[in-house]
This record gives sequence, C-alpha cells and structure tokens, in this order.
Amino acid sequence: MKIKKIPLLLSMLLLFAMMPIMAYAEDKPSFILTTSINEANVGDEVIFTVEGHSAKNVYGYELRLSYDPKMLEFRKASTAWEGFTVPPIVEDGSIIFAHSKVGNAVGENGDMHLATLRFEAIGKGDASVQLTRVKLVDNDGSSITSEPALISKLSISTTSYIDTAGHWAEESISRATEKGWVKGYPDGRFAPDKEVTRAEFITMLARALALTASSDQDHTFKDDAQIPQFAKAHVSQSVAAGLVKGYGDETFRPSQWITRSEITVMVMRAIGYEDEMEVSPALAYDDADQIPAWAYPAIAAGTEMGIVKGKGQNKFAPSSNSTRAEAVTLLLRIVDHIGTN
Repeated sequence: MKIKKIPLLLSMLLLFAMMPIMAYAEDKPSFILTTSINEANVGDEVIFTVEGHSAKNVYGYELRLSYDPKMLEFRKASTAWEGFTVPPIVEDGSIIFAHSKVGNAVGENGDMHLATLRFEAIGKGDASVQLTRVKLVDNDGSSITSEPALISKLSISTTSYIDTAGHWAEESISRATEKGWVKGYPDGRFAPDKEVTRAEFITMLARALALTASSDQDHTFKDDAQIPQFAKAHVSQSVAAGLVKGYGDETFRPSQWITRSEITVMVMRAIGYEDEMEVSPALAYDDADQIPAWAYPAIAAGTEMGIVKGKGQNKFAPSSNSTRAEAVTLLLRIVDHIGTN
C-alpha cells in the first residue's frame, strides 16, 4: 500500500511546485485593442482604444502602434489618466504614445483604459492598426515589456454623394474622395459648387501631394490662431514645402475664399514653377488683362500645359472664387502631371 502512494505524493508535489508559475501566468498583464466601427467611409473618424487587464501598480506606460498611412491619417491620442502626457511621436506609419503619473500618485491596478487614438479614414479598402509593444512602469521605476501584436481591422469604402450625379466634376470628385483628399458633409452632400477657403484648399493640396515636411513648424502668420485645427498641420507642411505664402501684412487669412489666381499659383509651385518669370506665353483669354501680374506667369504656364483652363466664354475669371469641384479637378490634373513626368 505504501508503495502505491508514492506516485500520488509525487504528483501532488509536482502540482504544488507548479502553482506559483501558474499564478504568475494568470497575473501577467494582458491587453485589448478595439475599434469604434468595423466599416467606415472615407472621411469618417475612426477611434481605437487600448485597454489593459490584470496589471499591478502601473505608474506610467509607453504604447507603440503601427498603421497604414495610406489608409488612415492619425489625428490625436489621449488618456483619461492624470499626470504628464508625452506628445505622440508619429513617423512612417508608427506611433509612440507615453503617459506618466506625477508626484506621489498611486499606481493603477486591475483593468484599465490606457489610451484613445483617433484617425481619419482616407483610403479605400481594408485597414488596420496594430499594437506592437507595451511598456508598463511602476512607482519604483521597474518595468515590464510586452509585445502583444494585437490587430484591429476595418473596411473603408467611398461615400456616394447625393448631389454629384451628373455634375461635370462627378468623376473627379469620386476619384479624389477615394484617394482621401476630400470628403463630404454629414448630410451626404459634397457641395461641388460651394466656394473653398484658403485653409480648406491647403488641406486638400497637402493630402494630394502627401507632404511629409514637419507639421510641428511654428507659423509666422499674425492670424495663426485663426487657422482651423484640421488645417494647422497641412498649412505648416505647405509653408515648409514653399507652396503657400502669406500676405504682405503677414497674415494667412484661412477663412478667406481662395481665388482662381491663388489656387493656380499654388498648384504650379508644386511642379517646380518659379513665381518670377521674365517671359510668359501670351494668353488668349478675353479677360487676360484682369489677371494680376503676380499670377500671370503661373496661369500662362498652366494654360499652356493644359493644367488650368477657362470658365467658359473664353474667360479665365482670375478674381472669381474657386469652387470645391474646380479645386478637386485641378488637384487631379497636377498629381497626374507629376506622375507622368
């Protein structure tokens, strides 16, 4: 009988020896990455959240994520935790976001919401965000690192607008929307004949050209505070690329309607056009004498290349405000031109 008990005792000893290891595995932090929607239209906001579970005494953390910048455009990262948030580091489809409590704050335990990340859907097709690395730090400065490799996916489609069917720019609007350069309004309209502000067009231009210049550059415009949040980074990128300049009084005037002369000069700069040209081709527009001297070379060169055209009745209408449809069409022409040269 005693001999028969030995295998049982050995099994029990092995079980007790394994218990601390099993308990440690259960206590090891885990993470969840979720998205607010599984299907989105180009232009929609998509929110991803990162949560932690079974974590102990978390005083600070660092998250690393990756995404496809052709499908999603990063907007903002935030947390509900009190303390100090490091501004997100965003580069080539990767994001580093970190936060720390300050002072004698107590660390977080158990289940916790770590961060909210907001994107804009800009491409058509399947998109995803991946949580590649999580570093948790406790009050003593000790840390643990995990590489969860979690992926949250969604499908992005192009919105069908209720007011573009039969419009002369219908195809261009559809192409630009699919590329993520433009988007419609919440009521389903694109408003193709609505005039465009300088801030709106610069946003379209920066997206169309996929500008990568630093968006952290300080503006030098006196009315910088009036530039809408959605356009700030794009204005910085466009200024850095030399595509846009302010007025003589050092203002940008973001809410001012953009004229056909201004829009032509900006897109021509994108293909290396120099503002100051000693000789310009003669223009056959009936209102050529109304074209400002500073815009004449760009309009002349753009007309000769087939990039810009008149509005009908052989007029260019240089001082008329550009519409959303005109802006989209011009952007497609300039991008197509760049792609073939």
